[in-house]
Amino acid sequence: MTPGSGRSICQAMDTPPRLSLAPGTEALVFDCDGTLADTFAAHFRCFRDVMRDLDYAFEADFYAARLGLSRTLLLKAIAETHGVALDDAEIARRTVAAFPGYVGAVTPIAVTCDLARAHHGRLKMAVASAGTGTIVRSILDTIGMSPLFDAVVTIEDVARGKPHPDIYLAAADRLKVPPARAQAFEDSDEGLEAARTAGMHVTDIRAYYRTDPARW
Repeated sequence: MTPGSGRSICQAMDTPPRLSLAPGTEALVFDCDGTLADTFAAHFRCFRDVMRDLDYAFEADFYAARLGLSRTLLLKAIAETHGVALDDAEIARRTVAAFPGYVGAVTPIAVTCDLARAHHGRLKMAVASAGTGTIVRSILDTIGMSPLFDAVVTIEDVARGKPHPDIYLAAADRLKVPPARAQAFEDSDEGLEAARTAGMHVTDIRAYYRTDPARW
């Protein structure tokens, strides 16, 4: 896709509710994958090809049932379901190196990107992602959203990933806003738990879109 084109392969829900902010909100904090951007096709293709090189067949149905999981939790699910132990550090190294070849499949999610644009310059804004910094920033660049954010917090910046609150607490700290004055936007149970535990208002954006695995 053309970066910043605003086109999304995510299907709109039939009757999406209205996105609203909690009273007194001073900052917006967005997850990246599945919240600002539909990255599922890109991540699936990248993981599939990396794991094929390691003699593991990564299936779309398995991934579709676990959307929103971090790489670490996804590999844990593979181990628990199929009894296959894949080295997290090695998968991280390979996927970070390979991902630029798949970033063209990333598309913006209109409802959240439009919200961020509407509040740019009016509210403080950050990204809080369990992804690696290199990949997260490439995604934000691809969808043309990087200039909007005052801070980008990723897994390398904290001791614990989601569902622990560390990433959201770090984002609030960088924005100099109390967590109770921030509203988080997430697409996974683990992310929602992390933001709630951090003390933020939380919006589950899964009510607003669904990805189409047929396009992966």
